[in-house]
Amino acid sequence: MSLAATLSATALLLLLPGPTNALVAAATATAGLGRLPGAVGAVLVAYGLALTLFGFGAGALTDAAPAAAPILKLLAAAALAVSAVKLWRADPAVGTAVPTRRVFLITLVNPKALVLAFAILPPGILSLPLVAGLIAAIVGATTVWGLAGLALGRLGRRYVGAGGLNRATAGVLAAFAGALMVTTAVAAF
Repeated sequence: MSLAATLSATALLLLLPGPTNALVAAATATAGLGRLPGAVGAVLVAYGLALTLFGFGAGALTDAAPAAAPILKLLAAAALAVSAVKLWRADPAVGTAVPTRRVFLITLVNPKALVLAFAILPPGILSLPLVAGLIAAIVGATTVWGLAGLALGRLGRRYVGAGGLNRATAGVLAAFAGALMVTTAVAAF
């Protein structure tokens, strides 16, 4: 795949709704624009670590022990489910319901990193232009979702309140956790 095609596929994947994007939007919806730089940094570092681990470690692990792949997927689904429960129970009056560390942890186990590592990015060491484009795509997609969250937060607080926003985001995370669990179980049979 050419550099332009790889970066286009990467940007499109990262712009799709998902657990990381939902949390970034919830973070800016509940805490404002000041939360965006930390969220962007957390997403960037987490994707960097995840892609490195998947590129080197998880690939070797699943080759050596094929049963590890579904276990890793179920662990990722469990992390999403725990995050959904915490967000559902969070009291928005106490402060932001989405700390940067949660954005980091959920991004670290985000299934999009698997798709990037195994289906979009070429195997091996990435070229400098590809790394620069990947960074730009991650920062751009995260910023778009952060700004969307900011707009939704202003409207949502007016019409449904911060608790409703937390529950909606928790529902999205729970749906992704459920989908990941179901697809993993179906693939196992």
